[in-house]
Amino acid sequence: MKSLRFFLAVLIGLTAINCASTEIGALDDARFALDKGNYSTAISKATQAVNADSTNIEAAYILASAYLGRGGLDLFNVAEGLVDLQNNSDTNFQQIADVLSSTFTEADMRSAVEALEAVPGIDSATITDEGLADAAYLLGLLQAVEHFTIGVYSSDYYGTFDVTGITDTDRENVQTDLLEFDNHLIASGVSATESYLQEIRTSWCLLEPLSAGDGFTLGEYRAYVACQLAANPDTVTTTTFSADVANCADINPDNPLNANLSNFDTCITQDTSL
Repeated sequence: MKSLRFFLAVLIGLTAINCASTEIGALDDARFALDKGNYSTAISKATQAVNADSTNIEAAYILASAYLGRGGLDLFNVAEGLVDLQNNSDTNFQQIADVLSSTFTEADMRSAVEALEAVPGIDSATITDEGLADAAYLLGLLQAVEHFTIGVYSSDYYGTFDVTGITDTDRENVQTDLLEFDNHLIASGVSATESYLQEIRTSWCLLEPLSAGDGFTLGEYRAYVACQLAANPDTVTTTTFSADVANCADINPDNPLNANLSNFDTCITQDTSL
């Protein structure tokens, strides 16, 4: 089974393999550019390689990695933040915000996710091919991270904090991330009982029961982000965003009076689904 700390070993291994390769062409150029930190060139060359062969898993992996590099995401640092979610009294969003760069380009995260989503076979329930499993692992990790970064960056957390900057497209991407991240991680070899999976599912298990429809609304996600990132959640007027959220206590997993927690402990142990 793969742990989150396995991620570092995967990248180191890929780097070693890539440096030893003698393949000529766009993919070779993309590898070299990525190694040198020339991310725009790496994106251009990796895109050429993917367009030439949409089944080339390594090209998609390099393309995603180049987008992350260009955007300025320190994925090692964020991965460590995911590991430590259950070991901190701060909210999950605050913990991730503390390890993110204030200048990261969120659009590059979305492009990295989309590059991996396009890999054939990546949505399989069980993956035996090692290269595909590594791609699925990275995709699941990025989806887990993105459901946080969308809230952080779209609300301008590091500037003038305002959750109305979060759009319905953002909400749709977050909902997809929360529905799929654990599928990809488990298919890649992560144990279904990993504690960090349960911590990340917290968002889904708090948001989904709020209203009668499947999933959650834009207003509910805005209210959730506001409560997660506000310096003082007691000052957040959640009904401004959603009538289904009376106050931040309604979406606080540590509030014993929260009526939405009746199925919470079971929910976080199960695959997220509509």
